[in-house]
Amino acid sequence: MISGIATFGRVLAQWRIWMAGVAMLALAGPAWAELGGNVATVQTDQEHMKGTRRITTTADYSVHEIQTDSGTTVREFVSPGGTVFGVAWQGPWKPDMRQLLGPYFDRYVQSIQSKRPRRGPVSIHEPGLVVESSGHMRSFSGRAYLPQMTPQNVDPATIK
Repeated sequence: MISGIATFGRVLAQWRIWMAGVAMLALAGPAWAELGGNVATVQTDQEHMKGTRRITTTADYSVHEIQTDSGTTVREFVSPGGTVFGVAWQGPWKPDMRQLLGPYFDRYVQSIQSKRPRRGPVSIHEPGLVVESSGHMRSFSGRAYLPQMTPQNVDPATIK
C-alpha cells in the first residue's frame, strides 16, 4: 500500500511539472508581427500564414507583403524604428484578426460589438486605433493602423 501511495505521489509531481511547462508555453504567447509589434517577428507571420514575403522600402517606411497560397495578401507597414504601425489585407479569406491586431484585438472586438450590427462593414475610428474592414465571401479587404505610431510624413491613406 505504501509503494502505491509513493508511486501516485511521483506521478502527481511529474504531472505538476508537465502542467507548469505547458502553462509557461501558453503564457509566452505568439511572436507575430502584430500591430504595434516589432519588425523582427514578420518572419513568424510569414511562416504562420504559410506565405511568401516581399519587402518594399521607401524613405519613410517599409512594407512587408505576405502572399498566402489561398490568395490572401497581408501587408505590414513598418516604421524606420522597426514598429509595425499598420496592417492591410485583401483576398478571398479574412486573415486571423487576433494575429494581426495583437494587443488591440480585444479593443477591436469591444468596439464592433457596441457600434454595429453583426453584418456589414467595420469602421472604427478611436483615439489610438483605426480599423476599417469590409467584404463578403471570397472578397475581403481592410486595414488597421495606430495613428500615434504612424510616421509623421506618412499619409494614413497609403495603408492599403
